[in-house]
Parts: sequence; structure tokens; C-alpha cells
Amino acid sequence: MNLEQLFNHIKFKHVIGTFSDAQINKITQDTREVESGDVFICIEGANFDGHGYAAQAVEKGAIAVVARKQLDINVPVIYVNDTTKAMAMLANAFYGYPSDKLKMIGITGTNGKTTTTYIIEAILKGLKLGSGVIGTVGIKVNDTFIPTINTTPDSITLQRVFKEMDDENVAVCAMEVSSQALVKGRVWGVDFDVAVMTNLTHEHMELHHTMEAYQAAKKLLFSQMGNSYKTAKVAVLNKDDETFEDYREATVGEVLSYSILDSESDFFATNIHYFESHTTFDLVYLNETYAVHSNLVGEYNVSNLLAGMASVFALGYSLTEIVATIPSLLGVSGRMELAAKADDISLYVDYAHSPDAMEKVLATVKNIAKGKVIAVFGCTGKREFEKRPIMTKIGIEQADFAFLTADEAMGEDQAEIWEMMKPGIPEGATNYAYYENRVEAIYKAIEMAEPGDIVLMMGRGNDTRYYDSNGWIYHFTDKEAAVNGMNRRALLQN
Repeated sequence: MNLEQLFNHIKFKHVIGTFSDAQINKITQDTREVESGDVFICIEGANFDGHGYAAQAVEKGAIAVVARKQLDINVPVIYVNDTTKAMAMLANAFYGYPSDKLKMIGITGTNGKTTTTYIIEAILKGLKLGSGVIGTVGIKVNDTFIPTINTTPDSITLQRVFKEMDDENVAVCAMEVSSQALVKGRVWGVDFDVAVMTNLTHEHMELHHTMEAYQAAKKLLFSQMGNSYKTAKVAVLNKDDETFEDYREATVGEVLSYSILDSESDFFATNIHYFESHTTFDLVYLNETYAVHSNLVGEYNVSNLLAGMASVFALGYSLTEIVATIPSLLGVSGRMELAAKADDISLYVDYAHSPDAMEKVLATVKNIAKGKVIAVFGCTGKREFEKRPIMTKIGIEQADFAFLTADEAMGEDQAEIWEMMKPGIPEGATNYAYYENRVEAIYKAIEMAEPGDIVLMMGRGNDTRYYDSNGWIYHFTDKEAAVNGMNRRALLQN
């Protein structure tokens, strides 16, 4: 594809310079990636402005630049009103509109997105279908794993990955769609067949400022599905969530509802039974009952399972065959994951880092614990100061003992984070301790544990990068600390 062919896909533009017939190597917004024959797109971000790097891109071999601001460079400049939207349009065109060739499932919501994508992946593998996953954990193209930084990558990366998925015979892609991605236009041009809502709870106020704005951001996934009935679109909505009516009205697609409370919903879970290692329930759809056995535990995972099954069913696959695949999913990394077990003491890691998520995972653990529930958690730096005391209160009240500690401080002073957590300590509470060092807190929790107890480490899940108060970034995982802590306990006992 040459420059003229590519930019024919942008209707409103002002071109300065003459296009060559050279074939485009790739399009990029990152000067670090620029090579000879590339098109460079100037994106204006919160901490940088791509227009300031345009000359550098040309020096590295860019043959054209897309810009909004005036530039003085010696290659063609294509001026547009919105470079972010132009980037999405150009990425779609350059890679041949690959999401049109896949069945696309987009999952949004505060909690449960990652688990739901992996439920969908397990179903697809059970159905012998090529599968793609994009989300917090990373990107998977069938069995190939690609690490990522953002939950939802930028539009160029997305379209490139969709093209790779199509080339690798992926039939269905399940992707997490963050609120930030929706408001920043990262999924513009993605042709979703199914859009899923998990739930909406207090989160990301540093970006959206109000719950109303947060809800409106999530709603974009459903309102942007299109307004045509040439291709069937389905919205899978949680009837137990307060967004149900709002999002139902926002989408042109058919609505498939799911619930663990409302028997009038399309997908309804009843006769739910929870065990330490699994969950069973009956799925009711159109008066037919399907027995479901899952290795995931907790009430919130029943909702996630309903969402995942409904999503694949919405694409036209057999519900009987879908249900039969559910036992194949052994678990999701960093989501109520058993990190270690010895002497009848279980250590779990979970990504819960919001008040609602903490309440749900603590309720789950209390339901399966034979002894005490010992919690280990902190609060992330530079995010949502107001939820710090709320999380502190929940942790101390819901656990038998809480070890409060650091989470990723992101360069913020950990002492300041702790001061903001303190007001949440219930008056007269003695069932807590504070250790600034997270490893020490985990070790102390393990030392306290007795047979039948569960130690629950919350906030980081399977994160491997730790950004501390001093700005240092290094490798650290709760799971590794848990394993080391259990080994240490064994040595101390001997």
C-alpha cells in the first residue's frame, strides 16, 4: 500500500507535499519504532506531544507525517483535525479491516473483565475454535502469548494484532475494553459483534471524577456498536447491576441478560453451591436447565461464568456444548489463585484493588475457610485517594486479621498513603498490623496462620512489576513471596 492509497481513507485532510509511490512499511506513533518507509502520526498525550518528535521521525526514515499542528519538515505532511481518530482510521485501512473478519467480543466493567475473557477462551478451546484474548494479563493468539502495558492497547497495536489473529485462523477474539480506552478512542473502528457489561463500582475517579462520567464512558461500548441491522449485534448485560436499563436503552443490538438474583433474566443461575476448590450451579435458559461445574470459586465468578457463556452463545454456538467446556478452565492467573498450600494453610492471590472487589473476594474466602481469614493488602499510589480509608475499613472488618502494607506506590511517599488509610481503621479495632514492606507483611501473615486458615493477598494479582515510593521499578510477585514465605515457615518450624 502506498501513501495515496492509504490516505484515500481519510476524507477531510490537507496535504502539503507530494506523495511518492513507495510502499509503506508500517504506521506508528512511536519514534522509537520508526524505520525507513514508515508513516509517523503525531499524537498529543498528557505527558508528551508527538509533534515535537516529527523531525526525529523523518531523520529515522519516515516518508510522511500525520499532524494537527504546523510542522516544518521535508516530507509530505497530512493535516487533520484529530490525529487520534485519523490513527484509528488509518490503522484499520492499513491492516485491511481485520476485526471485520473475526467474531469480536468486547468486555467492559469495573471487575471481572479478565476472568470473563479467560472463561470465553476456555469455551472456545473446548469448542475447537481458534481463540484470541486481549487484556490486562496480555495478548494471546491461540497459544502464543504477547506481553502488553495497557489493558486495551492503542488502535495501531489492536489492528496489527487482529490481522495476526486472522492470519493464525482465530475465529473469536475476546478483549477487555477499559473506560480509558473508550474515552481515548483506542477501540474506534473495532467491529464488535457482542458487547458485555460485568458491573460498575467505584474506580478510576482520577480519570472520570464522577460515577456518572464513569458510567457514561463504559456505555460508549454499547452505543458505538452501530445503528444497522445488516449484521447482528448483541449486548450481554448484567441484570443485577444498576447500569442495566441505561445500557439496554443505549444499544441498538439485541439484549441478552444474565443474573444470579432475577429469575426473569435470560441466563439465570440457581441452586448455587460453593466449595473450596469449585462451584456448582444450574443455568436456566428458556425453561431448560443445564448443570454447570466450574473450578472457579465465589459468587462473583458465577456472574462471570454467566457472562462468558452468554457471550459465546450470542455468537450462535450450542449452549449444551458451551456448558460442557466449563470444567476445562482450571483457574485464572492472579484471580483467586491458589499460590501455595501446606499444613492445611491456603495462600491465595487476587487482583482486588477496589472496595467492591475486596468485599466480594473476602466474602468468598470467608465462605470457604475452615479457620481464620488473614488479609494482606495496601493501596496503590497516585490513584483515588478517597477509596483508601474505605478499603482499610473493609479489610479490617471483613477479615479476622488484616496486615496492612504497601501496594505499588508509583513514586508516591508510602508514609502519605498510610496516613490516608488510617482514618478507615474502625474505632477500637485491634485485629490489624501495619508493615511497610510487603514481603514482611506476607511473611508475618504466614507465620500467624494455623491449619484451616486462609491467607489472602489482595491488590496485585499476577502483576510482576513493582514501582516503589522511590521511583524504582523491579520484579516482584505476591505468588513468589507466598511460596518463599511458606518455605521460610517450614524452616523456622524445623
